[in-house]
Amino acid sequence: MNRAVRGISMLAVGLTLGLLLSLAWRPQTSSRVAETRDDTADSSKVWLSIDRLESEQRELRTTLARLRQDLSERQQAAVASTDRLQVLQTELERQRHLAGLTSVQGSGVRVVLDDSAAPIPPGADPNDHIVHEYDLRDVVNLLWMAGSEAIAINDERLASNSSIYCLGSTVMVNDTRLSPPYSIRAIGNPRVQLDYLRNPSYLRPLKERQRLYGLRFDVDSVGTMTLPAYSGGFSVQHARPGE
Repeated sequence: MNRAVRGISMLAVGLTLGLLLSLAWRPQTSSRVAETRDDTADSSKVWLSIDRLESEQRELRTTLARLRQDLSERQQAAVASTDRLQVLQTELERQRHLAGLTSVQGSGVRVVLDDSAAPIPPGADPNDHIVHEYDLRDVVNLLWMAGSEAIAINDERLASNSSIYCLGSTVMVNDTRLSPPYSIRAIGNPRVQLDYLRNPSYLRPLKERQRLYGLRFDVDSVGTMTLPAYSGGFSVQHARPGE
């Protein structure tokens, strides 16, 4: 009887202890489940953040690649534009040189024309004793024929539209009044220029007046001389800028 009671008592104590242990275990299990759920939520947030950052990084890389390509194209365009500008600048300088808008230096000849210093006899024509604008034009045209590259009269540089005309007793060059003696300097091949100037077939009226009336007509070669740039304007009456 006592053994049975003791066995039942021990069984009751065991059941009670097991129940208490089970009750103590359940809260811990629930707590761990909650912690696991929290950890899972935090991990999901972290992965979402990583995905967003990686997406932004890919977009930035794409933008950077596009900007680099745009920069490269702009740099190439700038280099091409600079090359074109250099070509245009070189051509502009060449055209300015050909138009006489720059000073030039070189060898050539100098022709000096002056009125006669001899007294004019009574009844003689004074026009035979002075240098006229057509004398200057004849000498200049002959120098162009001789291959001269630049010509100036009393430092008035001649250009394609230069004019040499007479206004009363005054000679006008580029609308500038000049007075004798007239120094005509021309850059070119001196040997060829002198051959033309000394050829008896050219400038016959001038050379005849030199012989008869004492007009001054001196010709000599010059090793190095500098001619100024053309300082006049360009008159355009009929031409208009094209489209």
